[in-house]
Amino acid sequence: MQRRSIPLALAGAALVPVMAQAQGQSQGNSANTRAPGPGATPQAATPPANLAGTPPEQLAKMTHDAGAFSLATARMGVEKASNAEVKRFANFEVREQEGVAQAMKLAGHNFPEPQFGGQKYQTMQRLQSVSGEEFDRLFLQVQEQGHQELLNLTTAIAGSQAPVPDKITALLASDRIREHLIDIGTLQGRR
Repeated sequence: MQRRSIPLALAGAALVPVMAQAQGQSQGNSANTRAPGPGATPQAATPPANLAGTPPEQLAKMTHDAGAFSLATARMGVEKASNAEVKRFANFEVREQEGVAQAMKLAGHNFPEPQFGGQKYQTMQRLQSVSGEEFDRLFLQVQEQGHQELLNLTTAIAGSQAPVPDKITALLASDRIREHLIDIGTLQGRR
């Protein structure tokens, strides 16, 4: 085993009891919930309980696509943010999303890069068209919505029948996503 794999293995081993408990709780709560259809992307307001019936592989794909969108917009933030703290946040987000994508590959997922259409395409076009403080404001709004979507997805994965590596990734990502939502609120002037 490589030295870099040891911390991940230890973290995973420590999370197994937590995951088992979450799995048991989610099985009791999954009845009468509705999942998005194939290819659907949940909105940021979609509660994790509404994703409970979604097959684990679809949840993983949805998470990958939402993370890829967050990564693409964060890369814009690295280039275009005018506020140093917003640019710093964008850099953190790029590293986080690259790490989560790598973890998903290590977990056996090899999803193609998504093609953003509809609202996400329009959002990216709008981000490209603005600059300065207007870009910073829109960027933070987009990141907030994207992080809420990712939190809902990772919470759903943690409570699903997903394979253990997916659950470990989701549990570790969820805490970081919560931290980023707090950071975004601070950057937007909310506490």
